[in-house]
Amino acid sequence: ETANLCLQKSRYLAEQLCQSERFSLAFDRPTFKEFVIRDADDDVDALLRTALDAGYLAGLPLSRWYPELSDCFLVAVTEKRTKVEIDGLVDSLVSSSIGSRVTLARKIGLTKRS
Repeated sequence: ETANLCLQKSRYLAEQLCQSERFSLAFDRPTFKEFVIRDADDDVDALLRTALDAGYLAGLPLSRWYPELSDCFLVAVTEKRTKVEIDGLVDSLVSSSIGSRVTLARKIGLTKRS
């Protein structure tokens, strides 16, 4: 039962993250409760820092051990995480993505600050 909960919650989180244009699964392989997410913006450290500031330990950046995966982070989900917590993590990461794009757009003059 515990293993099934881990699998279901892990799949749910991966599906939710991959609905964003910014995130995708790095590998097309079966997973259990850990998986690797690729950040299309290639700003993993800032992304994870923003999530941590929001109270979420979102994942482990892989660049330290795998320089070729500098745009990826490892995510783990256990049976103890609730749907509310998972949705909060997704919201935090997606909000970070939106915030990054707005900031970039402002830097290059595409939008005006209100």
